[in-house]
Order: sequence, then structure tokens, then C-alpha cells
Amino acid sequence: MPKYIDIHCHTNFKIFENDRDEVIRRALDNDTWLINIGTQYDTSKKAVEMTREYPDGVFATIGLHPIHTDKSYHDESEIGEGGQEFSSRGEIFDKEKYKELAKQGKVVGIGECGLDYYHIGSTSSPQRELEFIEKQKTAFIAQIELANELDLPLMLHVRNGSLRRAQCKLSSPQATEKNAYFDVYELLKKYSKRINEKGLPAQTGVSHFFAGSVEDMKRFIEIGVYISFAGPITYKPKPEICDYIGVIKETSLDMILADTDSPYVAPVPHRGERNEPVNVSDIVAKIAEIKGISEAEASKSILSNAQKLFNI
Repeated sequence: MPKYIDIHCHTNFKIFENDRDEVIRRALDNDTWLINIGTQYDTSKKAVEMTREYPDGVFATIGLHPIHTDKSYHDESEIGEGGQEFSSRGEIFDKEKYKELAKQGKVVGIGECGLDYYHIGSTSSPQRELEFIEKQKTAFIAQIELANELDLPLMLHVRNGSLRRAQCKLSSPQATEKNAYFDVYELLKKYSKRINEKGLPAQTGVSHFFAGSVEDMKRFIEIGVYISFAGPITYKPKPEICDYIGVIKETSLDMILADTDSPYVAPVPHRGERNEPVNVSDIVAKIAEIKGISEAEASKSILSNAQKLFNI
């Protein structure tokens, strides 16, 4: 078994097209396994194909990212350092098509799926925003149902709008702006069989790149959702945006995972560069520092958590 595992990266994206094998070999040679994450059908298909190219250490999830449920444009200010601007054509989630894809390689989860409120409140059309949210919810519920059928965990993408991110210490779901974490929690409680039929604690899924409040974290853990931290935990603390230190201190080590979200938001000391899976060790080191434990203890626990959740 490896020392590290990056539970959420995108080396299946075109930005890695010219040196993809080099990036993956660098991770594997540095005792790091990885899970490539599908964001729509074509990137899901590529992630699955890659699991057949590498016999060990490369896995996949398949799913439809909430921002890809509608036509939209995304620039670097939104997607973070290391990414490329892109437009989404919009996709309707075809459960049967994804179900067939799940049979073709080492698929260990469904997603990334969930709710993304980044642009909510930033346009002059409340009706248009409501329609976008409903499209996201429809796709999310369908992916929960697929996870139920295949008995796989969910790879969750949850992102609040700018106002909520600036008020992330607010725990009330009735706070000024809609809380995507609370809405995802409610949908999971209603639709996930891992919660409804298997009891608690369930292995429901993981909230990658977690940026919510302590209260959001506690609600997720209550229903068996692991908490994964990414590169921003290594940046200069900005508790007014998200109190990563406080959240990590309060999160039980047996519910923590780590992800790079490559190619985005590389951790220190690689900030500003294109991110890649091998950098997950820097995130694990920061988690250990905040928790006041050794890096060896942190990496061992995170690997064990990933094995339990993804059955690898």
C-alpha cells in the first residue's frame, strides 16, 4: 500500500494532455495513489480509461459536476490558480449511460456531484438562478440514486456563494444566504440508502475541498460524510473567509481525507504552479501540524480512511 492517496484530482483533464504519464508516474514513484474525478461524461470516460492504463494506484469516479448541468462560463477568478478558463455546454445526467460506464474500469465512487451556489446572487435574474439550482438538484438526486444502485460512495462538490463564504462561521441554515452544505445534507438524508438503510455511521461519501463551518462539518459527519481538505489550508489563514484551522482541529482524524483538486490551488510551497497529485503530501503535512500529530500518523489514518470509504 502507498503512504499517501489523493482522493480527488483531475489528471484526466486536457491541461495534462502533454505530460499526463509523467505526472502520474511522479505520484506513483513517490508512494502516492490517486483518484481521477469525472465532471461530465467525457471526463468521466477518460478517468475510467486511465484506470486500465495503470494496473495499480489509479482509480476513478464518474459523475456530473453541478456547474455542468447548465450552459455557463468560468474564468480563473472562479476556478482558482492553476486552472484554465472554460465554457460548459450543459449536460443532462443520463443514469443508464453512466451505469454502463461504471462497469468498464476501477470506478470507486459517483461524482463529483452536489450543489454549487458560487454565482447565486450575482445576476439580475432570480428566476434564472432558481432554475439553475433546480437543475443541479435534479442531477444530484439522480447521482445519489445511481450510487444507491451500485453501492458506491459519493464524491461531493459543495460550494457556497461569496456572501456565505464570507460568513462561514454562521451555523444557521436560515442565515443571510442559502447554505449549499445544509441543502446537500438535507438531500442526502432524504435520498441516500447508505444512511436510510444501513444505519449510522454510514460510509456515505466525502465532501472534497471542504470550506464550510464547524457546524457544516459536524452535520456531514453525522450522516457518514468524510471531510477532505485541499491546498488552501496551507495558505495564510483567513478565518473571515473560512476557519480551516478551527475546522481541522474539530474534525475527528478518522473522518479526514486529503485532496489536491489538481490542477487547481496548489499547496505551499507550490502555490501559483499547476497542481498535481504528488503535492498531496504537503496537505497531509499541514493537517498533521494543525492536529499536533506526526505526519506519519496523519498519512496512515488518511490512507486507512480512504480504503474504508472507497473499498480499495
